[in-house]
Order: sequence, then structure tokens, then C-alpha cells
Amino acid sequence: MAEPTVTDDLAGALTQPPLGRTVRAVADRELGTHLLETRGIHWIHAANGDPYAGVLRGQSDDPYPAYERLRARGPLSFSPTGSWVTADHALAARVLSSADFGVSGADGGPVPQQVLSYGEGCPLEHERALPSARDAAEAGHRTEVERIHRETLEGLAPDVSASYAFELVGGFVRPAVTAAAAAVLGVREDRRGEFGDLVERLRPLSDSLLAPQSLRTVRAADGALAALAALLADSSGRTDGALLSALGVTAAVQLTGNAVLALLAHPEQWGELCARPGLAAAAVEETLRYDPPVQLDARVVRAETELAGRRLPAGAHVVVLTAAAGRDPEVFTDPERFDLARPDATAHLALHPAGPYGPVASSVRLQAEVALRTLAGRFPRLRQAGPVLRPRRAPVGRGPLSVPVSA
Repeated sequence: MAEPTVTDDLAGALTQPPLGRTVRAVADRELGTHLLETRGIHWIHAANGDPYAGVLRGQSDDPYPAYERLRARGPLSFSPTGSWVTADHALAARVLSSADFGVSGADGGPVPQQVLSYGEGCPLEHERALPSARDAAEAGHRTEVERIHRETLEGLAPDVSASYAFELVGGFVRPAVTAAAAAVLGVREDRRGEFGDLVERLRPLSDSLLAPQSLRTVRAADGALAALAALLADSSGRTDGALLSALGVTAAVQLTGNAVLALLAHPEQWGELCARPGLAAAAVEETLRYDPPVQLDARVVRAETELAGRRLPAGAHVVVLTAAAGRDPEVFTDPERFDLARPDATAHLALHPAGPYGPVASSVRLQAEVALRTLAGRFPRLRQAGPVLRPRRAPVGRGPLSVPVSA
């Protein structure tokens, strides 16, 4: 293993060199050592007071205080992890929209701040959504999605031994979103259970690109990616789109969970949604601003460029905190408040069309909107009935794993 390197950027950065090969090409010992050393570096920087390193650790249920500390450092700050970080809405919008920034390095490979490569180059660099996923918001697909969500909720069997009516994520949201996605993608009914299992194994993949996961999690995601690609090729004839299809399902589940939690924390707004189901789309957009399912978007400078008064060389790693940009007080009035009537909620940068999730953004929105409408129509007295369980090592994707609710 190569030794960690120190650069002379600002006060200096301690980073781990890129793995250099795909996950599948590396033996367990080397891969495990790489993951442990990278995680150790993040812990050291976090212990020394770097907020972004603390975010990468993924140990907090609420990352927003760390985002505010990063915002206080100015529009662009340098983290000793080797990344430039911004919480500024205007600067974030520029980075996300500019062709000067890509997902991987100029050679198509990962840079040191990107922990892993699951395939040739960066896994999200060239992937495109399957046509059926990209067009899921069309009327025909909407009808199918609505039917599956409704039938999933109607089929819930309450656990009489529990102190709550049902578990929101595992009981309704994940099964409904997964089944609807499988139907839209044309997955055969006899393989939809397999589709759901593979998607769940891929849930930590976007986090694993920046935050080291366990060796077992990485191996499981790598195997699931190949298996899902084969399954979807069998269904559609396409050999790409598997990763985005899986991440789209995960983002829709997380977006729905975040929206329900925000609404239940504001019972009057849940009541508004129940009285006016047409507000579901507004609830989705406000959640994308207030607590999006994809919290940050990492980019690599393609050619030397100027950003916020700094000259950044080719290969520099820039992290856009899209979740923090959604609470930028220079753009949004009272940004810490969840408000269904917010007139400029769509000014958020979540699921940016130029980013990796752009091709599946419409289907993610559709699934979340349908889930909210279905829940509000069936359970107007819905309320949280126990503690929320959240994943660890998840700085990129944000959403509850478990939410017990009463109805």
C-alpha cells in the first residue's frame, strides 16, 4: 500500500491515494486495509476540528450543524481531507452547471478523495437511465405507480404485538417504491423479489464513494451491481442503467421518508396535505430544499479554473453541499422552517439535472409524490410512534431506515 500523502494546499492535506484498481480486482486484505486507513484519516481530521471530515464520518443523525460551521468559513473552504467545500447556493449552482467540473478525474479515474471505483472509471460518470425509468412520469407509468402504492398500503398487515400501527419505511415506502420501479422497468414478476434484494444491497454505494464502508458492505454492493445489470439486461436488453435505477429507488425511498418526517413534525402541514392532496408535489419540492435524499455532490476540476477567488488546479476535488445550499439564508427566507407554501422552494439544487441523479430525478419525484398522496388519503391521523432509525457512514444519502407510525 502507498503511504498517505501530504499536499501544500493551505495548511496541508492528509489523504489516502486512490485504490487504483476496481473493487473486484483487489484482494480482501488490500481492500480492507485501504478502507480502514481512509476511515482513520477522516477520524483524525474530524477530531482536529474539520467539519467536513465530521460529515464524512457519518456518525450524526443531524449533519446540518456541521453544514452551518462550513458555511461560516466562507463561500469556499479547504478541508484537510483534500477537498474544497461549499455551502453557498450561488457557488454551488455554478459548479453543478459548469462543464469545467466532472464526476471523475481527467483520465476517467477516481481522485484521492474518491475512495473506490466499482467499474471502469467512476461508476456514475457515463451511466444513463433506462428509458422506462427516465420517462416514468408519463401518464401511463403514473397510473401503474399509483396502483402499486395503493395496493401495497392496503395490503399492510398490522403487527398486533407492536405498540405502533406499522413501520413506515419497511412496511410501505420501500416495498411500494421498489415494486413500482420494477414494474416500470419491465422486470418480470417472478424476479421482482430479486430486484428488491439487489437494490437494497446497493443502497450504501453512493456513500461508499466518499465514506469507507465495511469490507462486507463493499463486496455485497459490487456483486449486486453486476447481478442487477444482468437482471435488467434480461428485462430490457440494455447493458447499462442498473446503477442509476438502483440509486433512483433508494433516493425515492429516502425522499419520501424525509418528507413524511418533516410533515409529521409539523402536524398542521400534514393536515393541510390531507385536506389538499394536490400539495404533494409542493411537499416533495420543499423536502428537496429542506432535507434532500442526496446531501452532497462531489465534482472534479477538469482544467485549471478560478472559483471564489481561488485558482483550483485540474484534478482538484470540489464538494457541493446541496443540502446546505437549500438552507442558504441569502436565498431562502427563514430557511430552517419547513413550509408547504414556500414560493421559491424549487430554487433548491437537489437532484440537479446536470448531476448524476438528473436522469432519474423525474421518477424519484413521481414516486415520492404518489407515496405522500396515498398515505395522506388513507391515514389523515398518521403520527410518529417511536424513535427513528438512521444508517451510519451515510454522508451522501439521507433518509430513515425505520419510522414506526400510528394511524
